[in-house]
Amino acid sequence: MRKLVFIILVLLCAVPISAQTDTTIADSAAVDTNIVLVEDSIPHFETEKDSLVWEMLRYADTFLAVPYVYAGRSRAGFDCSGFVFTMFQHIGVTLSTAAPTLWLYGREVPDSAIQPGDIMFFKGTSRYRGPNEISHVAIVYEVMENDIKFIHAAVNGGIRYDYLSSNYYTRYYFKTRRMPVFDTETEDDGADQ
Repeated sequence: MRKLVFIILVLLCAVPISAQTDTTIADSAAVDTNIVLVEDSIPHFETEKDSLVWEMLRYADTFLAVPYVYAGRSRAGFDCSGFVFTMFQHIGVTLSTAAPTLWLYGREVPDSAIQPGDIMFFKGTSRYRGPNEISHVAIVYEVMENDIKFIHAAVNGGIRYDYLSSNYYTRYYFKTRRMPVFDTETEDDGADQ
């Protein structure tokens, strides 16, 4: 009997490690539909743009729950534009550190063409700015069938995910812009060039 148990244990331990699956990467692949997973579960990208978006969003994830700090740009705390600035700086893109002047970068994209990595702009969220002034920015994290998930530095909660469908963000949403690093000449999403 002992010999039989020993043989079964040896056989179980001999199952190749490669037969196990890594669902962590596969589950998070929903962030960008241009990622192709191969047998070894390492993401392979169709374009450099897709790789940069993936890198920036994975980096942004590492800051979840970091507190909100006005004018902050570090793990000690961020404000909304400082967070966007730091995420883009991580992939080699320098942007403004002020929400209103971020509007000057990239090009506007229609809501029907929003993609992960785009920057969302909100108006009227600050008592220090007028109702028609850009007062908040966020990075598109995932585009779903009926909603958009974004990551940002919120005054009440620090770095976190929120959804455009929430009453608060729907009320203040203005427009979205795509930075040149994520834009392609062959892409036709109906936006003005």
